Order: sequence, then C-alpha cells, then structure tokens
Amino acid sequence: MNPDQMKLVLLIPIISIVIVAVIGGGVGFIFIGVDKAGAGEWGAIVIGLALVVLVPVVAFLLERSFDKNATG
Repeated sequence: MNPDQMKLVLLIPIISIVIVAVIGGGVGFIFIGVDKAGAGEWGAIVIGLALVVLVPVVAFLLERSFDKNATG
C-alpha cells in the first residue's frame, strides 16, 4: 500500500463520521427549534414524516435525472 492509499484509508472514515455528526446535529437542531417555536410533538411528526417521504423521492428523481444524462 502506498502512502496516498494509507491517507485515504484513514481520511475517508474520519470524514464520514464528521458528516454523519453534522447531519445528525442539524436535524436535532431543527427538531429542537420546532419544539421551541410552539409546534411541539406534532411539528416533529410532520418534519419526520416529510423526511421519510421526501428523501427517497428526491433520491429517485436525482437517479432518474442522472440515468437520462448517462444514456443520452
């Protein structure tokens, strides 16, 4: 294994942990903000449901868009 590969072996897991922590913290911050704004549990339910529904829909649309671009 050359030195560049060793750097990647260490760097990729660290970057992925940081990204997951930032996303988790951001989502937590959103839920806390919704609760403080007065929406309470129902606000959290609506945001959670939107995440559950919208994330796969956006992923599907992006995948379909990239497939169209790849095939011509």
